[in-house]
Amino acid sequence: MSTLPATDTKYVSWCQTSPSVPAIELRNRRAHWWTRFIQWVVGARSHRVLCIVFGIWLINAFDLTFTVLSHENGMLDEKNPVARQVLQQGTLSVVLFKIGLVLIGSYPLLRFRRARITELGAIVVFVAYAALAFHWFDCIELYSMTISSPINFADIEPFLEHPPQ
Repeated sequence: MSTLPATDTKYVSWCQTSPSVPAIELRNRRAHWWTRFIQWVVGARSHRVLCIVFGIWLINAFDLTFTVLSHENGMLDEKNPVARQVLQQGTLSVVLFKIGLVLIGSYPLLRFRRARITELGAIVVFVAYAALAFHWFDCIELYSMTISSPINFADIEPFLEHPPQ
């Protein structure tokens, strides 16, 4: 039987259960996977950009879902003429359009993920989409209030940008 050279054993020391590595220490190393993930994220700019882009994709999936559901329920009045055209074509075209836009927009962020300006740009896009997600929560709350019971102007006044005088 061949044995590993002494220099190679350092790479497998985390999985040994010998008296030199107690079982409790081994369990603690496996239990804290999130600390390794956090160290990975903090360790390099490119890792942070990857995580931010993943968050952008998640929020876009949320936005896509609520756009389609709102359009199908008749509560969406799209002001963007391009998006209005795509919505008229059907659900599949909206999904393909949105996925295409997110992929095209993500490419430069992923391609240049090591640059400081890319990290800043990814954060700005993420914050903008997060604001959009909070706006969706307001819209859904207003819709659920109006669909389930008769409404009063006092109920919806906080949601209006320009209340009538």
